[in-house]
Amino acid sequence: MSILTSFLDKSVSLSQMGKRWESALCADLAEAARTISYTETVGNKADTVHRYAKRSDHHTMKRAVEYPLRKVIKRLGLKQVELAIDGKKDLYYGNKGRHHARGIKSEHGADEAWEYIVISIVHPMRIPLMAIPYPMGADLTEICIELLEFAKKLPIHITKILFDRGFYIWHLIDYLESQRGREPLPYQILVPQNEATKEYVKTTKGELGVFTHKGKYSKEKSTWKTQTTIVVCKNAGKNKKGKSYDMIFATNLKPTWNLIRQYKRRWNIETGFRVMEEGKIKTKSNNPLIRFFYFLLRALFTLIWKVHKVFRCHATYKRFLKLVESHFRKGMVWKPPPIVPVC
Repeated sequence: MSILTSFLDKSVSLSQMGKRWESALCADLAEAARTISYTETVGNKADTVHRYAKRSDHHTMKRAVEYPLRKVIKRLGLKQVELAIDGKKDLYYGNKGRHHARGIKSEHGADEAWEYIVISIVHPMRIPLMAIPYPMGADLTEICIELLEFAKKLPIHITKILFDRGFYIWHLIDYLESQRGREPLPYQILVPQNEATKEYVKTTKGELGVFTHKGKYSKEKSTWKTQTTIVVCKNAGKNKKGKSYDMIFATNLKPTWNLIRQYKRRWNIETGFRVMEEGKIKTKSNNPLIRFFYFLLRALFTLIWKVHKVFRCHATYKRFLKLVESHFRKGMVWKPPPIVPVC
């Protein structure tokens, strides 16, 4: 549980409030996550937390996650890992998100969402590493590069990075290919079917086709050229109607039929998102730092859960959150509120 208190101390500097106060806060946060509720409804410390969070910044919060993350990775003995990057949306029903909230297609009555780009380990186990806000106007490639640079500094060896079709961007591919002196990163991106890729599918004879695809992008008033390998896997599977579909990948890995099996591990990040959704701490605040603070907390709770399952005992996620609350409530005597006489 020291991971949680360490994050609170380093991200929003709450250690000065005292250990008893901080223990009560941790218990409130665990209960709010377990019940998918607001911190205001389970305790009286939300205003203090929000005030201190507003004084922090994104860099401080990310550094507060990195320190315990390094210890967990070493303790779990993780060395060679596969990573995945994907976006996670938090639906927003307010009207004061401004450019921090992104417009989306209407979903459950919401037209906007706070979005974060998340990098996670998906093999040999599922662990969230870091998240970065993705507001309106932000460069998705720059966010991915920042996440990958963060992952490269961790004590792990990256064997593969998996992306969804929304990350098929030439600037990102150029960074991964690293044709200007840097060491390339092994990657696999699901390619959307456009005119060029459809032509590759038609040209493919048999069930596997390999092509060199060239592209370019503009950055800082300059045009950069790059290329990738397109692998076409025909008849990769069947949809719900029983109709066959093809899968197309951009990759620098060995072009084999095993790319389909390897890519399925990317779905582990989606499973991780569903677990995080079961521990969502709600807030009415429109401050992006407060929103980011609570999102990192959700990722941190899943990280602690993984450590608990490996070194303590197996427990469902909801049960684990209850154990966290009980741990921090231990030794705390509950006192009823004072009775106020009615005049």
